[in-house]
Amino acid sequence: MIDTVKFDIAVKLTEAQIEQVYWSEVKKTMKKGLVTCELFDQFDDTQPRLIYKYKEDDPERAWLKLELSVPRYLHGSNVYELKQVDVEPLFRKLRRYVANMLQIPLSQVPHYNDWEVEKLHICKNFNVGPQLQDYLNLLSSIQKPGGYKTVPYWAADGNKLESVVYQRNPTKRNRSIHKFYDKRAEVEQKSTHPNKAQHLQDAQGLLRYEVELNYDEMRKYSSTRMAIELLTPQTAVKVLQDGLNSIGLTKPIKHSSIRGMLDAINRTSLNVRTKSMLIAFLSELHLYGKGYCKKKYQKTTYYDNYNKLKEVLGMEEILFSEVDLPPLIVHKDSFKNKKSRYISRRAEETTIQ
Repeated sequence: MIDTVKFDIAVKLTEAQIEQVYWSEVKKTMKKGLVTCELFDQFDDTQPRLIYKYKEDDPERAWLKLELSVPRYLHGSNVYELKQVDVEPLFRKLRRYVANMLQIPLSQVPHYNDWEVEKLHICKNFNVGPQLQDYLNLLSSIQKPGGYKTVPYWAADGNKLESVVYQRNPTKRNRSIHKFYDKRAEVEQKSTHPNKAQHLQDAQGLLRYEVELNYDEMRKYSSTRMAIELLTPQTAVKVLQDGLNSIGLTKPIKHSSIRGMLDAINRTSLNVRTKSMLIAFLSELHLYGKGYCKKKYQKTTYYDNYNKLKEVLGMEEILFSEVDLPPLIVHKDSFKNKKSRYISRRAEETTIQ
């Protein structure tokens, strides 16, 4: 449900309290007169990081950031998903953590109902088993609408895809970032840590989908970016399902090799000129992708050709795949309290605990 999150907490420390903390790092920005104090465990990255900033000439002008990977903090690895039952105990635990680390009374730490969110990564595991590479190969050929760039990342030996990222266009900074990746490959790259063998086993066959929300996206679900409104199953399901819909992954992905598509066009009763036009358009779509075609064709021509192809091929979106792939769906009860580990017959969603 949630992986990385950064909270804004209105903690104000006195000068004496600032001095009593054994900060990991202290930095001063002379131009702005800001002092940044950080507190973290350099040997244990499952622990939260505290960042306290204040004006050197006015310590009352201050703010505290608390950043962590929630599942790593609770379970030792982000292979595992946060459930609804975990959320309130997490808030209480973090509030005590802040008080203990800063050596201040718990009453000095605002209640979590007043915490805001600066950074939020929402995620879901799909247990797709041996079809993981098929999904990544398919994703690498899709262009997400809205000014996104598709960036595939390959393993060091170049033999298989490890992730596909839909990055924001530099001029579209108000867009979220969407990532799909081989969870086991990510765990494998981590340095040795306790229970790594178990985490590798649990990550086998998992396709992780992660959405990094920015301020504008968060405000769609909470106008003031309140933590208690954003860290909910309802928000997570909505964000994930909307993202999957935009890429065309919530419908069954039919076996649609380029040869099969060309044969389907040729079997129609369309005139020769229309068939030739659709075949040329489909070939360019397959070889160069949507981005190229949108630049080459006028907008009306592009969508006329694209919609005609969808009609001829009987597809919701034009996706190139050599195998039948089940849809990826996040159900409304995905992050409820029930703990389970299963492989869905339709390869929809899988929760590991």
